[in-house]
Amino acid sequence: MLWRMDFAALAQTLVNGQPPDDYRGRRRHRFMEAADVNAAFREFFTPLRSYIRRGMQTDGQVYSIEMDICIPGELLATDWIPLPSRGILDAESLRDPGRRRALFEQLLAEDRPDTMFAYVAERIEREDAPVLYLEIVSADGCYAAEYPIRPGEGWHRRDLSEAAHRRVDPLALA
Repeated sequence: MLWRMDFAALAQTLVNGQPPDDYRGRRRHRFMEAADVNAAFREFFTPLRSYIRRGMQTDGQVYSIEMDICIPGELLATDWIPLPSRGILDAESLRDPGRRRALFEQLLAEDRPDTMFAYVAERIEREDAPVLYLEIVSADGCYAAEYPIRPGEGWHRRDLSEAAHRRVDPLALA
């Protein structure tokens, strides 16, 4: 039996180059799965722990995260985004959640391969206990973890303790 393909029928089934049952609609990025969020937190914790152990501090940094478009949980790259390139001269201004959300909406709207973004800042929480706040944002939601900073042992000035992350914004940005 010979198989033949009717190219005219195939062309009619495609709508704007996509199959008619394509669920993405007008989405720029694929849906982020739990594996993607977990991988992002895991990949950020180790370098941040080294950074804190060396006695360094941060008042606010933003990073882009590129995830594999086919394999959930596969992180391809991270990149630091200089805040002055986005018109933010004072990193302290990103402590305001509304200001951060506006920045993330701007970054997600850009034509770039990065599908997630991270905000890292050290802050003092209850009883003067410092924590390192890590926020991971995608078009599907916002997640955060507060890693307690405690006195280090040996040559480490300070150390970072592990903590679970949680969803902080149930509304999608897109």
